[in-house]
Amino acid sequence: MPSSRARAGLVALVCVVVAWLFAGNVARSYFLGDDAFISFRYADNLVRGHGLAWNPGERVEGYTNFSWVLLMAASLAGGIPPEFSANVLGIASGVLLLATIGWLASHRRGPDLGVALLLLLLATCRSFGAWCTGGLETMFFTFLVFAAFARFVVEHEHASARPLGSALLFGLACLTRPEGLLFSAVAGAALLLDVGRGARAPAAAARWAAVLSVIVGSHLAFRLAYYGEWLPNTFYAKVAGVWLEQGLGYLGLFARSYDIAWFLPLLLLAARGPGDAWTNRLFLVALGAYTLYVACVGGDRFEFRFLVVVLPYLYWLLVAGIRRIREASPEERGLGHVARALAVGVGTALLATTALGGGHGVEGRRFGNVDLTTIKQYAKDRARQGRLLRELIDRGRLPSDLVAAMGGVGAVPYYTRWTTIDRRGLNDAYIARLPLSRRGVVAHEHDAPWNYLSSRGVVVFDAQNRLVGRTPGPLGRGRLHDGQPLRMRAIRLDDLYMTFATFVSDEELERLFPGYEILGADGAEPAAAAPG
Repeated sequence: MPSSRARAGLVALVCVVVAWLFAGNVARSYFLGDDAFISFRYADNLVRGHGLAWNPGERVEGYTNFSWVLLMAASLAGGIPPEFSANVLGIASGVLLLATIGWLASHRRGPDLGVALLLLLLATCRSFGAWCTGGLETMFFTFLVFAAFARFVVEHEHASARPLGSALLFGLACLTRPEGLLFSAVAGAALLLDVGRGARAPAAAARWAAVLSVIVGSHLAFRLAYYGEWLPNTFYAKVAGVWLEQGLGYLGLFARSYDIAWFLPLLLLAARGPGDAWTNRLFLVALGAYTLYVACVGGDRFEFRFLVVVLPYLYWLLVAGIRRIREASPEERGLGHVARALAVGVGTALLATTALGGGHGVEGRRFGNVDLTTIKQYAKDRARQGRLLRELIDRGRLPSDLVAAMGGVGAVPYYTRWTTIDRRGLNDAYIARLPLSRRGVVAHEHDAPWNYLSSRGVVVFDAQNRLVGRTPGPLGRGRLHDGQPLRMRAIRLDDLYMTFATFVSDEELERLFPGYEILGADGAEPAAAAPG
């Protein structure tokens, strides 16, 4: 047995290696996604006195991360740009999550090679590192859920009569993502099983449920009072029924990307123990329930974002399965040394496939899942466009308010503060509830009808999803939307062009953009546009 000093030195070495690999992984994949600016805009409007609204005066719950929006609002109120604070909080959540996982994994046995492997797997996983950034609540939510389960496990071990810590953490998770309810339900079912077999008093379950109900019920009451809806608008915009083909394809893409299918039999071994079978089974149920949910809703548009929350349970169980192989005694199998060698080989292979895996290099159908490289480049372009337009607005060269419509409703609406219609319906109750004639790109299936855009008086419709560029976009008459021809226009912004479709007259454009060269459908400059 190693001495306590040697063990402490090994733990310190593992921590340093994990921290180094984690930092490198985060640095390589660091980005700020365009969708993060949706939360930023809600936070900005809240700080400016417009309430939790996308457009001032329009109460539509176009976010699914209530607590994250409030954190971004607090950041803005404190003078810290959310573009900075969002990723700082995300990375900090990742660090705290790794620490919590390491603590729980060492809880019974002390630190060992299994704990080291678990932390190394997460530190080198591309998806885990990438979604510590992105500006979204992904890693913050992942940390809250795991911290809740960790506390729940400790409460179970001590048969706590007041399991309030886990209830509070699960409640905070529910305020951060609606999927928190699913994980809370898994924990609640486990607590009821404890009560049923006499391991816990019914009063403990009642106290746990009361705390969770107060938190979740208060948020629901706020939603009903403020937005007049039982569910967030994003549910109607993104979920159009069970879509197993899409969801299973999304899960299969993840499995191929990380070659995870080879290791799934380890999950069955994990459920057998040793020693911590209850925790393993709890995590297995949580993993299974959430995977079924992802399969039903069809997954997500962005590279494996929806699966990050269960990566800790997946790798925990895979390592538990490897530990089960390693600790198989000669009496049980007669091949103890072979089993331990096999465990080392499997662990090494799992670490290699995890470190080398990710969204890149996967051939064939991607089920609408966009890789991180594309996400990062698109977000950079939109942020650049949004900042340029904000500069021109501040200089008085562009109107401070007009009605715009676009699909990439992140950085551009955030920086311009223009009244903006999301053509996909995330922030528009009418579009989100339109029936679908066919399935399309997951979570991006709705589209604003031509008549609706016209009735809203949309001045700038980013029909090409490329609002500002070095050259004007196509201005021909052949572009259609909802079967109707679009009137394409472009204005020159110094050495760049803003190209858009419009639903207002050229006379109105000239009033809104005085002094600009306005290119029409024939590529010519309208006569009324005078130089300024």
